[in-house]
Amino acid sequence: MIRLIDPAVHRSVPWKNGGGTATDYAVEYGGDGDVAWRIGTAEILKDGPFSDYSGVTRVFTIIHGPGVHLDFAGEGTRTLARDEPTRFAGAPAPFSRLRGGSATAFNLLMRDDAFQGDVAIRRGGGRPEAIAAGSPAEILVIVAVEGTSTVTDGAETATLAPGWTAVISGGAGCLLAGPADSRMAVVRLRPA
Repeated sequence: MIRLIDPAVHRSVPWKNGGGTATDYAVEYGGDGDVAWRIGTAEILKDGPFSDYSGVTRVFTIIHGPGVHLDFAGEGTRTLARDEPTRFAGAPAPFSRLRGGSATAFNLLMRDDAFQGDVAIRRGGGRPEAIAAGSPAEILVIVAVEGTSTVTDGAETATLAPGWTAVISGGAGCLLAGPADSRMAVVRLRPA
């Protein structure tokens, strides 16, 4: 079954440090009422520190703009171009430096004791691509980043315009299709 999330219900909030805006696309809460995982975007407008998210793993992917440098204490710098996911612990948080202009990042945040997951950016190729689920407990989340795409789960097909999100649970997997100019973020989530 495909659960669709309309971008009209997304919630955007400015960062406390004034460096950008975060928009939630999909959020799941655990039995304790805390966020188990969160998917959304961040508009990065200027250099500055990320927020600390102790006990959370992040997968961060630039989807628009020239990219960023992330400076990690004790590790050095990761230079990120578009569509290259990088995983890091939510604390201590890195310092972000823009690479020539504002950028938009696609974010997956997972509470370490609740979920594990990954992100891949897929380009449409005109033919359907099968995305298999790894287990019945796996959740697939597909977000249309650019262009219009379709997601098929069994007999059900949904069309995703940019910003629309499809959540598929139950381990069935899905088929993705879109023209060559389309891009989709494919998120796989599994209980920890």
